[in-house]
Amino acid sequence: MAAPLIAAFKGAAGPDVLAFAGPLSRASGRPLVVVTVYPGHVPIGIGRVDTEWVAYNREEAESLLTDARSLLGDDGPPAQFRAVAADSASHGLHDLLESSGEGAIVVIGSRKSRGTRRTAPGSTAERLLQGAPGSVLIVPWEYAASAASPPTRIAVAYVDTPDGIAALGAARALADETDAALELVSVLPDTLVRPSLGEQAGFAAEQRAQFERAVVSAAASVNGSARLVEGPVVDALSDLQATDVDLLVVGSRGYGPARRVLLGGVSSKVLNSARVPVMVVPRG
Repeated sequence: MAAPLIAAFKGAAGPDVLAFAGPLSRASGRPLVVVTVYPGHVPIGIGRVDTEWVAYNREEAESLLTDARSLLGDDGPPAQFRAVAADSASHGLHDLLESSGEGAIVVIGSRKSRGTRRTAPGSTAERLLQGAPGSVLIVPWEYAASAASPPTRIAVAYVDTPDGIAALGAARALADETDAALELVSVLPDTLVRPSLGEQAGFAAEQRAQFERAVVSAAASVNGSARLVEGPVVDALSDLQATDVDLLVVGSRGYGPARRVLLGGVSSKVLNSARVPVMVVPRG
């Protein structure tokens, strides 16, 4: 059975999550699990009051799930709806992601941000992104305002490092599931090592050619295409437009526990400014 898509439904960002996760579930064949996490207990309290408080929170969670059912509608993909009790939303999603097995993806919305539609992780997403046992996908604020359709163009921020290769593997798997086009996006280094003597321009051109050949070769190995862009890495990735790609896949930082999402300097900044949905994959 395919690994599930876990859609975190809560608040104003809930419709954005379903607008992305619903079509992705249908296109990929992944089961869709719509989840609302509610406070399951209080540290200190009289037993009866605590029980009533938990019951109230669960009723609120079930009400949210009713809203989610309505948003998906009769034409939406088959879905399981779950109200999960936990001491925090990030804890509940972390545990559910871990129990869902390898390859599971949790989809979370963004907090409201100024300006044009961009990703902006809220407190739950930020906590989950520091040690999540599976891929975490952030959908931009007001994503639901655009036409909901499955991703047909998946880009991966590719570098020839373990975290870059892990990102490529996850992007390729998702592209295969959805029959989407796969594109490797690589950013030319800002600083190139140049010889102290000789023709610097010629040396820089050769470096660029070698870099481009390596990216094109990697793209060919996964039946994808390659795009070489220039400028600061964060700006180049954050400025990818919805007219160019439907999903950007990035890796975790290059050190830390295996099979855990750990944001590095680039992925953290991209997640706070991307114009398209971004998925961060765990280290291999």
